[in-house]
Amino acid sequence: MCDGGAEKVSAAQMLETLLASETTGDLLVLFHRNPGLIDTLDSIARRIGRTGNSIEEDVRGLVNLGILKTRRIGRSEVLLLDRARDREVLDAVAKHLRNLEGVEKIDNIKF
Repeated sequence: MCDGGAEKVSAAQMLETLLASETTGDLLVLFHRNPGLIDTLDSIARRIGRTGNSIEEDVRGLVNLGILKTRRIGRSEVLLLDRARDREVLDAVAKHLRNLEGVEKIDNIKF
């Protein structure tokens, strides 16, 4: 399904991935509301009303960013949130947004 490694990407690329689709947004909401969730691709897809095949590309993007990790448990490959990497990505995106010209200061926003 996924290769499981975080790639070096710019904050702008991170933001682009995070805003890539409604499905990516649904996955982020699911994992942020349930940070201890560990489940298979198909089960996660069912939780957000989709099929495994339809979310695979979005999951791959989040795995490539390192926000989601894959693990093998028995015969199943499962997905889980990497909380530390999620925080790093959110911080990098917030810093990027603060540095954009014409954007009001968002220093007081907490993620």
